[in-house]
Amino acid sequence: MEEKVHLIITGDNRESRSVVMTEKRLQRLMRGGIVTAVLFAIFSVVSVYTLIQDHSRQQRMTNLESQVKWLSDQNDHLRNQVNRQRSEKRELISTAVNHLNERSTQIETLLQQVGVDVAVEETAAGQEGSGGPYIEADSGNLDDALFYSGELLKLADQVPLGCPTEGYLSSSFGRRRDPFNGHMAFHSGIDIAHFTGTKVYATASGTVVSCGVVSGYGKMVKIKHGDRFSTVYGHLQKIYLKPGTKVARGDAIGTMGNTGRSTGPHLHYEIHDNGHAINPYNLTFLNR
Repeated sequence: MEEKVHLIITGDNRESRSVVMTEKRLQRLMRGGIVTAVLFAIFSVVSVYTLIQDHSRQQRMTNLESQVKWLSDQNDHLRNQVNRQRSEKRELISTAVNHLNERSTQIETLLQQVGVDVAVEETAAGQEGSGGPYIEADSGNLDDALFYSGELLKLADQVPLGCPTEGYLSSSFGRRRDPFNGHMAFHSGIDIAHFTGTKVYATASGTVVSCGVVSGYGKMVKIKHGDRFSTVYGHLQKIYLKPGTKVARGDAIGTMGNTGRSTGPHLHYEIHDNGHAINPYNLTFLNR
């Protein structure tokens, strides 16, 4: 005989109710309750996990938005900084260009005052067949100013300036009466007289192209200054240099003498511009 289970349920009004069921049915009900409880627990865990995941995702979104805003602010800051630096750079370049142009004009004026025609070759920018990377106009202006001032400085360094020795002017450039035969002749330089042994100096940077004894000049040194100018120093007593020697303005090249076709100790000094003898006076006696 199958055993049965009696369940007695009472309420608040003390009424009771009896429920009779077999043990197998009770076990099925209990198993069903356990499954329901397990399912409910799993659902609860999944729900909690989903809530946690949603919260984490929301937190990541918040962090991402914060990072995006920070990057945006940094980008704006850097853009403003770059624009400010560009503006400051343009101002610096403009100031530098103005200063270079002013100094170039001063050098150009001084050279013209002493009789030197300033003719700086243009850059290749104006020639046919051009290209290259893009460069802002301000940078181009600076490049042009640097090029022009550099060419002027190079020209100024190559222009024979100042007196090559101590003494006084004893004979000028141009037509004069020859001191030996009394005939009118052309004097291609100036004569500066002083004591024998007085040092003679180069009047510009350059390279010695020849030195030695030359007819009419006696002991002579010729220096070439770049592509345009050259100087000649004649009637020397001693020569300190040899062909190929590099000299700077103010370097001693020898001593004054009375060699060659000369009536007394003096320096015969010539300046040649593009191969033609010019009057050295303005370039030699700058303070007169």
